[in-house]
Amino acid sequence: MKNNKFIQKLLAVQKRFSDNEMTVYAGYATLYILMALVPLLTLIVAIINRMPWYSAEDFSAYLFEFLPDLPQVQSMLSNIITSLNRQSSTLVASVSALTTLWSASNGVTAIQQGLEKANGIRRPSIKGKPAALLFTLGYILFIPVILIFNLLNEPVLQLLENILIKLHLSLLYSQIESLFSYSGLIVPVLAFLMFLLTYTYLPAGKRSLKKQIPGALTASAACALFTVAFGFFIPRFWKGSLVYGSLAAVFLSAMWLKLIITIIFYGACLPEE
Repeated sequence: MKNNKFIQKLLAVQKRFSDNEMTVYAGYATLYILMALVPLLTLIVAIINRMPWYSAEDFSAYLFEFLPDLPQVQSMLSNIITSLNRQSSTLVASVSALTTLWSASNGVTAIQQGLEKANGIRRPSIKGKPAALLFTLGYILFIPVILIFNLLNEPVLQLLENILIKLHLSLLYSQIESLFSYSGLIVPVLAFLMFLLTYTYLPAGKRSLKKQIPGALTASAACALFTVAFGFFIPRFWKGSLVYGSLAAVFLSAMWLKLIITIIFYGACLPEE
């Protein structure tokens, strides 16, 4: 009986996904985000260069934690970031800021419209543009904020240690310290929070934050598992990726991004409990 209910729920999610043409919106979002990739990276590199504790290499290394473990993709992005870092200037950063906010927001708008259609909401895209721009800015600042968070790890832990020891909660501090040291946990937790806020506030209308938790949790876990599986299976079953170099890197990046956005839409199509 439980299996039947689970299968029925999966079929309902698939029907909602198909009826609302989520694949089309995923394609639009992928195209716009890829078009905005270079100005997006230019702006982030310019921000990173204003942070004396981090370099473009640190940014590349951290960015790889979100991407499939594919040498072609990582090498392509690393070369782009290194090249942009050499050309970085205040003028370029200013122009990139305007270009990135507008072009990348088109991708966010496509996600916004897809989420609104999945929720049965209809409104002109121009009315949703301010929210799309705000979320785009949040996504752009995501990596620099995480790098600052990593930088403040030790001071924050030191402050927590002093407070908890005074409260005679040294055991709790040990647990928190071990949690902070397990950096692999940070990425999926932050992805969950990002999806939760996106599902709740990006589309028009009022939604309960609590009711979006199942979709956000499912999407973040599925994205993490898919990224690992993508990096594992592609080199083993598609030998062409080892032959065509940069061309394969572009294709694989686009395919990975579209499937990630598709997973996000599937998470949004889960019924609210």
